[in-house]
Amino acid sequence: MRKITLIIIISFFVLCCVDKEKNAENKIVSFKKSDTITVNSNTTAVFKWTTDLCENIGTYNPKKYSEEELKNTYDLWFTFSGIALETNSNAHYVEDIEKLNIYKLMSEYMEKKSLYNRKIVATSFWNKIKAEKLQELEDEYQLRKITIEAYSNPLVLLNNKYTEYCSEYANVLSGNDTIQLLKSWYKLIEQEKSKNGSPEKFMERFHEKYYSKDRLIYAKIELMTYGWWNCGNSKIKRVNNDGTLEREFNRLFIDVKTECDEP
Repeated sequence: MRKITLIIIISFFVLCCVDKEKNAENKIVSFKKSDTITVNSNTTAVFKWTTDLCENIGTYNPKKYSEEELKNTYDLWFTFSGIALETNSNAHYVEDIEKLNIYKLMSEYMEKKSLYNRKIVATSFWNKIKAEKLQELEDEYQLRKITIEAYSNPLVLLNNKYTEYCSEYANVLSGNDTIQLLKSWYKLIEQEKSKNGSPEKFMERFHEKYYSKDRLIYAKIELMTYGWWNCGNSKIKRVNNDGTLEREFNRLFIDVKTECDEP
């Protein structure tokens, strides 16, 4: 009887010890899980980008925005800076007119516009910049489209958002008065000559065109390019790239390290 009682007591003691060891293991596992969560909450990520002469590495909080959002915001600031469209809309020589392609322009416009559907860092500042960039793209597309169309149908110059600012060129280019056309051309040439580094050679090129059989075509080409186009282009509101965009982009990061080459 004593042996049986002793065996029961020993068995109970062993079971108690095993349970305590299991509980201790569970506490250790639980502690390790908690420690991992703490580490994850402090995790940062890095994003790399380039500017004209510099390589940049920024540390950021991935809970605030993703790498894709940063990439798209960088493109909005840096990659898409400068002119919005590259399809040529002006001719410099008679043979260039037939090379102007409105369908190529439309295709580029749709492609560029689709880029603005990408998700960016959604702060009020960057949303505003995105809207302004889209408007800039739209305005430049309309001006290029009108300019290309005007080579075959100059009446399109008379009824668009640029007409009131550039009416001098719109009227003479859409009219049939060749004398007024030549006078406007000469007036424009005199204005351009004053800004040219070699005015004598500039006037030589003008006289070659003026006394050629295609002088009326050259008059229209130069009034379109240096008159109408330059006037309309000056009315497009461009997003100011005075360094503000770069500073705002850098503010998205906890820390930024920059290495630059000598200019």
